[in-house]
Amino acid sequence: MWINDNWTSFKAVVLVCVMALLTVQTAIAAPKSIKLTYEVKRNGKLFGNVTETYRQQGKEYQLKSITKGIGVYALLGERQLTSQGDVTKDGLRPKHFESLQSTSSKKTLINDFDWKARVLNMQVKGEQEQATLEAGTQDLLSVMYQFMFKPPVVGPLKLSVTNGKRLKTHQYQVNSQTTPLVTDAGTFKVVELVEADDADAKKIYLAVDKYALPVKIVVQDDGATIEQLITQITIE
Repeated sequence: MWINDNWTSFKAVVLVCVMALLTVQTAIAAPKSIKLTYEVKRNGKLFGNVTETYRQQGKEYQLKSITKGIGVYALLGERQLTSQGDVTKDGLRPKHFESLQSTSSKKTLINDFDWKARVLNMQVKGEQEQATLEAGTQDLLSVMYQFMFKPPVVGPLKLSVTNGKRLKTHQYQVNSQTTPLVTDAGTFKVVELVEADDADAKKIYLAVDKYALPVKIVVQDDGATIEQLITQITIE
């Protein structure tokens, strides 16, 4: 009995150590520097380009996304999203998020995450608002890179995300895809995330064989279909 009890305890300790090691390895495996370039189409016609960069230094990350319109859409100006925060054992934990539109300062959105008080402080069109933070809450930009640390599995998925204006819990269904996604940046095995609680369901495609990075996003906007497709990936 003594031998069996101690052997069981030993195995439990070994299992805990192995799981801890795997967690560390997963975090280490995530790239420290990423640049993604996309083309954006509206109802099949080229609308603009998006460039996103991810940088990790020590235990902190910085994310930036710049959208530039093409042709007449260039008149709308640049849209810039930024996210800053910590890299933890559970992945990204945002501290500050901004959404800026170069042609209209009135559209500026600023969010500050007070994790200690569990409060999201939102500046929306000059007005101050607050919402209660749930564990794992992401912003509109960081949520796409959180999958590097926690790749989704097939089945239901709940995501708490702020878009700058409000904090909302989204329900997604993760589906495996047998057909690879062919793009200018390469061919990828992907999983599909479909928003389950929205009539105009957003679809997100993550490259299983490329750190679960977002390679395609499809949304509906005022009856138009907006498709964002990867054209170049640079990882260091």
